[in-house]
Amino acid sequence: MNLEFDSEIKILEGKMKWKVIYFPYSVQELFNTSGKVPVQILVDGHKFEHTLLPSKNGHYLVYNEFIRREVRKEIGDQLHVILTKCEEKREVTVPDNISKVLEDHQLLEQFLGQPDYIKREQLNHIELAKKEETNIRIIYGKNVQIN
Repeated sequence: MNLEFDSEIKILEGKMKWKVIYFPYSVQELFNTSGKVPVQILVDGHKFEHTLLPSKNGHYLVYNEFIRREVRKEIGDQLHVILTKCEEKREVTVPDNISKVLEDHQLLEQFLGQPDYIKREQLNHIELAKKEETNIRIIYGKNVQIN
């Protein structure tokens, strides 16, 4: 089932000042849960894997850096969203270059033992780095000398 809606980019109310897109439907009625819901979204024609997250004001999608870089809109702008619930379990795929570095430093097993949401967050942090040197520092640790 595809759900289609337009939503304004807003700041999440509360302690976390994230940019978000509020979901205009009842997640409880549609998906029989009040928790997180894994989804695929098309935002202004760009496809992303994402998660609907609960808040006191309803569920929302984080307007993260990956989406912002593609759609190039900011707070107050409208987005067109098509959302589909992911029925199959999503797997975290570690790119070969990152996997090799982690393995070379005996960190791969530790990395893979973390919850999926932490692995995704760490991989996203590496992928968003603009320079190769930053990627290396993130993978190896902050105190690495780069020649």
